[in-house]
Amino acid sequence: MLRVDVDEADVAVLNQNLTRSKELFTQISRSLNNISNKTATASTKIKPVLKEVNELNESKNGLDRGLNLLSDVSSYASQASEYESILHNSIDIIGLRKYLDTLVKSKILLKEMKHKIKKFKGIVINFEMLLDKSDLTLQNYLQKSLAGDSSRTKDIISIMRYFYSGDVSDQSGINRIYVRSQAQRVLDMAKKNDASTKPVKRQSNIPYERGSNGINRYTNELIRELKAQNSRLQDIGNEIGMTNGTRKQLLRDIAIKGVEDSYSGVLAEFQRFFSGSEIVSNDTLMLEVIENVSHFEKFLEVSGLSGEYFAKFNENYHRLIEGGQVLFRELIEQAESRVKAAEHRLTDLTVTEIVVEQISKMRKLCEYGDSLKVLMSGMKLGSWLNTRPPARFIGVYTSVIPNINDEIDESSPDYLISCFVSDYIDCLMINLEVGLKQDVNTKKSTQGYYLVKNLVMIETIINRTQSFYRILGNVGLERLTKLKKRFLKLFLDDWNYASYIIIRDMTTITTSNAVSGHSNEGGGITSGLGLGHSSHGNMSSKEKEQVKELFRNFNESFEEALRNYDKHNITDANLRNYLATEIKKLIINAYFKLYDKYGESDFTKNRAKYVKYDKRSFERILNERL
Repeated sequence: MLRVDVDEADVAVLNQNLTRSKELFTQISRSLNNISNKTATASTKIKPVLKEVNELNESKNGLDRGLNLLSDVSSYASQASEYESILHNSIDIIGLRKYLDTLVKSKILLKEMKHKIKKFKGIVINFEMLLDKSDLTLQNYLQKSLAGDSSRTKDIISIMRYFYSGDVSDQSGINRIYVRSQAQRVLDMAKKNDASTKPVKRQSNIPYERGSNGINRYTNELIRELKAQNSRLQDIGNEIGMTNGTRKQLLRDIAIKGVEDSYSGVLAEFQRFFSGSEIVSNDTLMLEVIENVSHFEKFLEVSGLSGEYFAKFNENYHRLIEGGQVLFRELIEQAESRVKAAEHRLTDLTVTEIVVEQISKMRKLCEYGDSLKVLMSGMKLGSWLNTRPPARFIGVYTSVIPNINDEIDESSPDYLISCFVSDYIDCLMINLEVGLKQDVNTKKSTQGYYLVKNLVMIETIINRTQSFYRILGNVGLERLTKLKKRFLKLFLDDWNYASYIIIRDMTTITTSNAVSGHSNEGGGITSGLGLGHSSHGNMSSKEKEQVKELFRNFNESFEEALRNYDKHNITDANLRNYLATEIKKLIINAYFKLYDKYGESDFTKNRAKYVKYDKRSFERILNERL
């Protein structure tokens, strides 16, 4: 029997299966190749169709977009046309508010058009040009409004708010328009008034009347206009959100036009006028000009308008001050020459006439105290005394009070002005003194009376004039008192002589008796001048004669002094009281010593002939006659 191996049978079966599988895979591979070939053929044929389909779809989408765009363009064009029809009208016809609202909406529309229909350049550009033209129309309307009165302020604010809500470039442009318009307004106002400031030559004997030149009005009008400009800018700035820095800059630019193109020219005209004439003949006019310019400078400072922006103005003002400083020297020269011209015919009347004339002039100058300080600033003490020829009074007397321990700032304008005014009074009065002393026929006491009388009058004028009093100050008033004491001594010459007789003769009698061995009650030279009494029994014949001569000489000099005093016919109560007081202080004590020493002594049998007055009657006659 044939036996079959199991393992071999399995291998045979496996091989058969592998063979079949291989055939099957071969068939599948051929099928897949066939499918691949057919698929490739199909893809080649389908691609052009798909491309055409895609192109058709894209064309359809493009057509839809185009239709939508055309619809947008039509809408924008319609809206732009509507705005254009409004903006083509006059602002006065449609009203500013509607015009501005339309412009604002138009600019919003323009932004959308530039974004959404930018390909339609013709439409966009034409509309943009319309808006630019409308801005120019609005700017012209702003210029028109700026040229009007304050009732147009609301329109101005509305227009500037519109431009300030846009680009910075719009702000700078509108600022230029505002400044140009308002600066011209300020300049026109200034030019309208500057003709009144032209200085006119006057005759030297006709004083300048304060305020007759137009500089005061000119300055005030310019300040008023700049204040109005500042106020308007504040109102506008608050409404449109303008910064303080911008507001100040605009105000400064506006002010520069009026100040540099007008005020500086006014100052140049004055400077030329004063340099071509005697300043002393136009002193008050010059001080009035400086007063106004100084006031204007302070206004600029307070308003925050720095002076560095007004170069021409500052330069001309500096030249005016520099040239005006010779005024102080010219005043000294003029006062001295005025007295010299009349010194050979000085009388009570002419002296008073000169003093009134010169002090009235100084009083008027003192009304411009601030201007004097401006002129004096930077000058050196006493520089006004560098006169040609040298001032005569300096070599005779000065009332200057030494600055002990440097307690006073000698560079201070206040101190310098006080010194100048005091020097001016010294110059006037000492020159009068020199002139009076040349007349040998005029007694010293009379000369002194003229001088004291007029100095008291000067004091009265000073005390009644606040500006004069303030300028002199304590140092100046002290110098005035010192000068008055000098003249009082001259006036008291007669009374001094009477008093001197008492002291001289009483000393002589006492000394003579001491040498000869006679003794008065109380003894000694000192007691001889005291209040003790002498008895007739103790007096020698020589002493009695000396006492008689003493009383005789005193009575003559005293009565002569009274007669001279009566000649003055003093009507001024203050002057009379002052002189009477000074005379009494000088003579009463001296006479009382004489009376106490010898008035009741037995130096003569006819005492009434020599002792004409007891103490009471002596005081009474002084009270009645002085």
